[in-house]
Amino acid sequence: MIRNYFKIAFRSLWYNKSMSAINFLGLTLGLTSSLLIFLWISDEISVDRYHANGHQIYRLMWRQISEGKRMAMGSTPGPTSVEFKKKYPEIVRASVFTARSKAMTFQVGDKVGKETGDWAGPEWFKMFSIRLLVGSTETALKAPYSISISRKLAQTYFGNVQSAIGKSIRIENKEEFQVTSVFENLPENTSQKYNFLLPWDDFTRQMPWAKEWGNPSPCTLVQLRTDTDITAFDAKIKHALRGYLGINSKNAKQFDVELFLQPYEDIYLHSETDNGEISGGRIDYIRLLSIVGVVVLLIACINFMNLSTAQSAKRAKEVGVRKAVGADRWRLIIQFIGEALLLTLGAAFASLGLIMLLLPGFNQLTGKTIVMPFTDFNFAMGMLIIVAVTGILAGSYPALYLSSLRPISVLKGILKSKRSATVLREALVVIQFTISIALIIGTFVVHRQMSFINKKNLGFDRENLIYVPMEGALLERYGTLKQELQHMQGIQGFSRMDYQPSSISSGTTQVDWTGKDPSASIEFAQVSVGYDMDSVLKMKLQDGRYFSEALASDSAGFVINEQAARRIGYKNPVGQPLTLWGKPGKILGVMKDFHFQSLREPVKPLIMWFGENNKYGNLLVRTQPGQTRQALLSLEAVCKKLNPSFVFTYNFADQEYEKMYKSEQVVSTLGNYFAVLSIFIACLGLFGLASFMAQQRIKEIGIRKVLGATVIGIVKLLSKDFLRLVFIALLIACPAAWWAMDKWLNGFTYKEQLSWWIFAVTGGSVIAVAFLTVSFQSVRAALLNPVKSLKSE
Repeated sequence: MIRNYFKIAFRSLWYNKSMSAINFLGLTLGLTSSLLIFLWISDEISVDRYHANGHQIYRLMWRQISEGKRMAMGSTPGPTSVEFKKKYPEIVRASVFTARSKAMTFQVGDKVGKETGDWAGPEWFKMFSIRLLVGSTETALKAPYSISISRKLAQTYFGNVQSAIGKSIRIENKEEFQVTSVFENLPENTSQKYNFLLPWDDFTRQMPWAKEWGNPSPCTLVQLRTDTDITAFDAKIKHALRGYLGINSKNAKQFDVELFLQPYEDIYLHSETDNGEISGGRIDYIRLLSIVGVVVLLIACINFMNLSTAQSAKRAKEVGVRKAVGADRWRLIIQFIGEALLLTLGAAFASLGLIMLLLPGFNQLTGKTIVMPFTDFNFAMGMLIIVAVTGILAGSYPALYLSSLRPISVLKGILKSKRSATVLREALVVIQFTISIALIIGTFVVHRQMSFINKKNLGFDRENLIYVPMEGALLERYGTLKQELQHMQGIQGFSRMDYQPSSISSGTTQVDWTGKDPSASIEFAQVSVGYDMDSVLKMKLQDGRYFSEALASDSAGFVINEQAARRIGYKNPVGQPLTLWGKPGKILGVMKDFHFQSLREPVKPLIMWFGENNKYGNLLVRTQPGQTRQALLSLEAVCKKLNPSFVFTYNFADQEYEKMYKSEQVVSTLGNYFAVLSIFIACLGLFGLASFMAQQRIKEIGIRKVLGATVIGIVKLLSKDFLRLVFIALLIACPAAWWAMDKWLNGFTYKEQLSWWIFAVTGGSVIAVAFLTVSFQSVRAALLNPVKSLKSE
């Protein structure tokens, strides 16, 4: 019996080769796109979820409430981890973590390299499943001037893991650190990648402010007991910082700080906050692409349903005969669903081969290292489920429809197509094109927003701008460096800043001025800058002037932005007194607002203070247009001469800016591909339907031609019904897409507006493509010699 089913299935597929090919191609493309998205989502979801204690680890979140505004961030004061472990029995382990992934210069003998690492507390390796190859979790990250390195670094600098223990590494050409442990290389699905860890005590030794309760800079992670009531503990620590920060019931109305928990495994996917609450992050893109993957596959399934039911007349007599000889309805349903599953299974194998070809390019696009997990049981089960669901979904309606035909009517040749079947077919076409149009509009809007971000005037010019980290001898010999740079070919100007101008993240509330409300606590962003920074960045002053080398008193001055001037409230701010961290000075100038954070955020109050002689930061170099390569060669030469123990490194400002929106760029690009694919699959089905309908009306067309009908008239006759469905889809998709994209754009403070022409262009393009698809078959039918189409009469 089963053998007979297979014979009938293969015979049917072969007999309807053109329709089978269209279904096969549609299902293959649908499965390919869905599986690629499935692999990407699986990789995203797996990030940071390999730790044995992961479900017990939480990050302490800082929620600041000031002037009625709520703001949350994932950093807390440095002493929190040690203090809270002593204070709360629910905490089994606790660790501080800088999460800065700072690149530092390593030197071992003649080997010099740039490596990325962080600082962490002594219980780090006890909390997380990071295997130590050599060393003990009890002693790692405890001793002063000790370092834990990865297997990769051990092999790079010492040849092998065992040889690394006890050896010294000179970091930043300043201090020697002894290797006390070596850990296994971190898995790819790790969000915070580092190749070495230094003890937290070494960080506080270099940065004494990290010991203070008023500086929420590092991240605090706690591992709770398995029997901890998370809700109760969350409430317990809510106001735990008040006593350390000097907040009481009176001044809490003006300024307050709360703590709350975020599961460690959720940090990667839920990284964004809004109004003091965790609001989303990469999880939004996972949801979006999940929907895209499902709808693209759904469009392919709709093609199968439409083409199968449209061809019902061809298989009607088969159904009638089988029923007449005793076949019940369930056997027929199994037969037709089995055919759909067989075609889907073939498409699944084809899609796996296609994915193998596409995966290298897909990885390059998404920045992943995904491999086909053929040996993974979950992947195999996922594939089986997708094939089964797709096959059953695609074959269910055709199976139910064909198995419901009455044998007497079929065998008498009086089979008539039910109106309900036609309506359903039309509804499915409308659904296909509604989804495709909405996807195209969505990707259009996302692409425009990304272009807007890339082209947005930030208030400074990021073209031909290079960042060089100030390190080693460059700090001590900055005066010599300046003299060298002044005479270099290709360099237009230079200055220094402790942050990159598009990512100034440091803030403070320790700002005072004449007339300030004593109970007010306003947070200002702050950054130290050198001479000529305004001209190097091509920023504009609204009032006053910038720091001048000719006036020594300027070192005690401040330059603020327009937003800071508004918050301070001076009518004429230039020359007025201002105090930062208890150090008095005067406002020299007011800089026009520029974007120094993500465009999702409004421009915040900013204070720029003099830092020409700071012992950290970045050298900002503006190159002459078209001479960047020459400027880089000159920079490298002078840096090697003045700073021979350090590797010359640099970053382009525009590339660093683009990294801030990498997730959006990846999703935008993927959305573009899948939107085009969805409309292609939908048109593929439309092509098949148009072909079949033209074939069904071949004699009608012949008679019309004999009676004088023109080719244009016949094309119009055959096309109008399909185009009517596309128009209906357009009317449904446009309002839905407008609502969804307006909601997405509201996540950006600075954004492109939704314009009517986006919908007009999309609608016109889809209608044109649909018309070309249908008219191709219509023209073929209209050009057919009526003698051939009517010869059987």
